[in-house]
Amino acid sequence: MKKAVFLVLFGLLPQSVLLSHPFYVSVTELHFYADRLELSARLFTDDFETALRAEPLGKKVDLIKKQPAQIDSLVARYVRQNLFVSLDGERISPKYVGYEIEEDATWAHFEYPLHQLPRKVRVENHLLLQYFPNQQNITHIEKGSYRRTRRLSSSERVMDVTDLPKN
Repeated sequence: MKKAVFLVLFGLLPQSVLLSHPFYVSVTELHFYADRLELSARLFTDDFETALRAEPLGKKVDLIKKQPAQIDSLVARYVRQNLFVSLDGERISPKYVGYEIEEDATWAHFEYPLHQLPRKVRVENHLLLQYFPNQQNITHIEKGSYRRTRRLSSSERVMDVTDLPKN
């Protein structure tokens, strides 16, 4: 009998581990090019769906079974309301490009045209913080070989870079 209970519990353990993940991490990348900024946010799909379902009209969100018009507007709105970028002190509004699923994560992509490269960049990253108290938002700012990274959280939501190279 003990062996049967052990086998049943052991058989369920991997399934329960797969149903949830013990950490909450997103990755936000800002890539600067001469003529544009490409901004992407990678979030665990199940966590992202939790946030989107709390939005008006988001009750039946399923990112994997795409419902393009409805999902795209929810994804764009949620990211815009929770991720803010300022260049040389001016807040920008990047254009939503779309989203894609990659294994257990969802990437949301945005672009912003640049007429000149900024020197100062500020990122305010609030993604998923209202839903997961231990959420960590790893934020990368890159231009060529230049790279700055910061781990943002509910206690530190802002990343400032004041030395983005011009070339």
